[in-house]
Amino acid sequence: MPRYLCSGDTLFRQGDPVRAMFFLEYGAVNLIRHTDAGQKVSMFRAVSGDTMAEPALFSETYHCDAVAEDSSSVLCLDKGLVLDVMAQDPSFATSLVQRLAMQVQTYRRRLELLAIRSAEDRVIAGLADGRLTGSVMNFAADLGLSHEAVYRALSKLVRDGRIVRPARGIYEMSEPVSVPRSE
Repeated sequence: MPRYLCSGDTLFRQGDPVRAMFFLEYGAVNLIRHTDAGQKVSMFRAVSGDTMAEPALFSETYHCDAVAEDSSSVLCLDKGLVLDVMAQDPSFATSLVQRLAMQVQTYRRRLELLAIRSAEDRVIAGLADGRLTGSVMNFAADLGLSHEAVYRALSKLVRDGRIVRPARGIYEMSEPVSVPRSE
């Protein structure tokens, strides 16, 4: 049975006992880790069709908060049931491992983006990767930059003609570009 979340609702909190992994039918959910120093780190932004909390299948507690960004519908997949099906159905286990491998590739690309020193280059790379799917604030968090730095970079990139702004909050590449990679 789906669980419906409103914007701002919490699906689970860091430290809660693991009961399930999740499939996002629609909406957006941010996974946010709290550091010992009290900082919030954006770990992942799940969108329709994404799964969440797969690593929790092998943990006692969740390692982050899951907070709905938009109205969302989430299917809760019982931890014990998922582990049983993995043990009994090799094709299911293979599919789950493939999904996890794709997520590792996505995380590696995110680390590569975070290694780009120039805010402008990082913003260009994020745009080229299609990461601006929600608000500029969420885009900034995904890029590991302050929203002020991202707004400044976007303004400069528009002024320089490297990107266009067809509507408020919408930015597009003005022409195909090679994606900056970390050094």
